[in-house]
Amino acid sequence: MMNDIFNLSAILETDAWVHTHIVELYMPTLTEIMIAITTLDNPLPMFVMVALIAILFIKRRDFESAILFLASIFSSVVIMYIIKELIHRERPIHYLIEVSGYSFPSGHATLSTVFAMSLYLIFRDTTRYKKTLLTLAIVYPLLISFTRVYLNVHNLSDVIAGIALGMACTSLVFHFKIQPRG
Repeated sequence: MMNDIFNLSAILETDAWVHTHIVELYMPTLTEIMIAITTLDNPLPMFVMVALIAILFIKRRDFESAILFLASIFSSVVIMYIIKELIHRERPIHYLIEVSGYSFPSGHATLSTVFAMSLYLIFRDTTRYKKTLLTLAIVYPLLISFTRVYLNVHNLSDVIAGIALGMACTSLVFHFKIQPRG
């Protein structure tokens, strides 16, 4: 089924069109900004942020939130790597930063979506800044995803798949969360 997706000319044509036209946005200052933004979601900074948030949940004795947060992150990473190894989609050529590994789905798009969506789902009922939290949960993954396409290290379809995978993993984990006894 996944091979059929990549053979769809509409997806490939859209990816090619985006790469042809994204260069119209290239400016040295904007490129530096895109590199700085995408670096927030690199493995080491993301690991540090995830670890710190999990530790904060544990210190607050909010074990359910820690488990949900870590389960969302872990499940998405495992599934993402399995898909990458099954698909073996090469990255676009003429990239602006050096990256390695396969392109589909975008790890940055997946992790930023899981990170933001998990935190939104955990805090949405306990904050008075619900709209701000929702806005951040939408903007952060979209911004990270845009940087990956801008820097030409992913196709548009890679980041769309990463966002969808992140949403699916997080939704499943939170759907099956431990229900209180009573």
